[in-house]
Amino acid sequence: MRCAKLLLLVLVCVTFGRAQEWKNPFYYRSDDTTSVLINERVSGSHIKVFLPTMPYLYVSKLVNGTLVRSSGNHEGWEYMMATSYTKIDDLTYEFSLRKGVLFQDGTPFNADSVVENFTYFMKDPVVYSDIHKRLKGVSKVDDHTIRIHLYKPYGLLFSDLTSINLYTSAYLKRYGWSTKEGSTCNSMQAPGPYGLGPYILKQGYATGRFQTPILELQANPNYYEAGLPYIENVTIYTELTSAQSVSMALEEERLDITPIPFNKKVETVLSKYARLYTKPSTHSISIYFNLLKPNSKLRNQKIRIALNKAVNQANLLNFVYKKEGELAPTEASVNYRSVKLATANLQTWGEHTLHNPDEEKELKAILNGLELDVITMDRFMFLWRGIEYQLKKYGVTLHYTTTPNEKEIYEQLLTNRQSPKTWDILTWGNDDWSSNNPWTAFFAYRISDKWSAIDKDDIMQEYIEHFFDVEFQSEAFDEVVAKIVKRAYEKAYMLFVPSPNIVLAVNKEVRYEPSSVLLMPLWKAKLTKYHWSIRGNAAYPKEREAPMLPLRFDYD
Repeated sequence: MRCAKLLLLVLVCVTFGRAQEWKNPFYYRSDDTTSVLINERVSGSHIKVFLPTMPYLYVSKLVNGTLVRSSGNHEGWEYMMATSYTKIDDLTYEFSLRKGVLFQDGTPFNADSVVENFTYFMKDPVVYSDIHKRLKGVSKVDDHTIRIHLYKPYGLLFSDLTSINLYTSAYLKRYGWSTKEGSTCNSMQAPGPYGLGPYILKQGYATGRFQTPILELQANPNYYEAGLPYIENVTIYTELTSAQSVSMALEEERLDITPIPFNKKVETVLSKYARLYTKPSTHSISIYFNLLKPNSKLRNQKIRIALNKAVNQANLLNFVYKKEGELAPTEASVNYRSVKLATANLQTWGEHTLHNPDEEKELKAILNGLELDVITMDRFMFLWRGIEYQLKKYGVTLHYTTTPNEKEIYEQLLTNRQSPKTWDILTWGNDDWSSNNPWTAFFAYRISDKWSAIDKDDIMQEYIEHFFDVEFQSEAFDEVVAKIVKRAYEKAYMLFVPSPNIVLAVNKEVRYEPSSVLLMPLWKAKLTKYHWSIRGNAAYPKEREAPMLPLRFDYD
């Protein structure tokens, strides 16, 4: 309570101090953005964006076309290069394709393009789902109709289709479909007019395990949605530190959109150039326990449960997350409909400990003297300081290795099964790449996958195999989700923390609505006439420096 009052006092004092600059105490300027938006593409328009988590996926969804596109809606997808589909039977799906569409290099898109891409894909598919075992082939019906054939029913089909890009023949012949190792997808191995998306990759590359620090995008003149995108140029940063991204967002011309640590909300609200955006999401923060490490104390289920019991999620949510999230009994976001059902009567492990002196005494006996090596992106250190404060009470010591580069996290995680590493805990920002489907979280429990740090669990593997069979959002789907969630909870396979909201610093002269899933619909973003990239040599109007109230979006 004292911390909350102190924060409020600081906010009032700083607001009052800043307000004197605008001659109006406690003044937040009105949101006139809609009235000054430019509703067409302007030559030279430009925004700069930081993508700390899975930049290869976010950029891919800006550059490439897929049959269906990610969405936060109930189905998890919307049509993109396909316009409709018919389920002929459990093993056959027919898709109608858009007509008159051109690739970015001007070559035509048609059924032959789709068949060619899937032929390349099947030679070197992704393996983090089950598409490599279930896809039999893709055939052409006519110039604008294709059929997908399966070996057996597959509930993740449409989720996977949001990630199976469609490239030009020139790209496929030169680079192939993927990066030859299957753990990541959406290969963009070189810049060029190779896709169907709203933007062309003009500079840089991003393949998951490897990326450049900066990528440059330019509006695609052949994009099928007429008039879009509104913004001509986008610069993507992938390797900034947390401090750099916050500092750059609070200055003009340096960074227009960036995720921020939740403890930087006040600075963002009071800044001259940025505005705070928040939205519920299906993202999660995955905190892995390394059960593959030889002789690791974390192989002991009792210790994993004790660590989770030592974490007071309610306090994390209030004082670390600044209330930007929801309590979560497991890693999977409770904003998934099926996970919300599965956890409706499930307490977080920490709630078992509250106001229970005997439980606290037992936790100290289990955890006292435990030392753990933590690898994390530096953007999550604000969370780790909160976790560390709680674990110290029970005698746990943490040793940190931090990095601003997600690719270093991937290197540690994706080679761990082949050659077990010395880290005990690894933190990864797991944005919802499976499009409103908890497979985003569950794939870490599949021991045949490089993304898993679990040594053995035959029961969980049976649940996961069944998960692939059932229809998405069906009653059977809800039942198997509940089993997976309960198993992960009982085994305490990860350190569970609250499900996070999206929290962004966004330039005041940019209007952009974030998606609750892994998608940045920048092709719909617009600028006002006061944005730095288009107002010329004119100074930024002083009155527009006044703070604006946060913009809070509802769940999709």
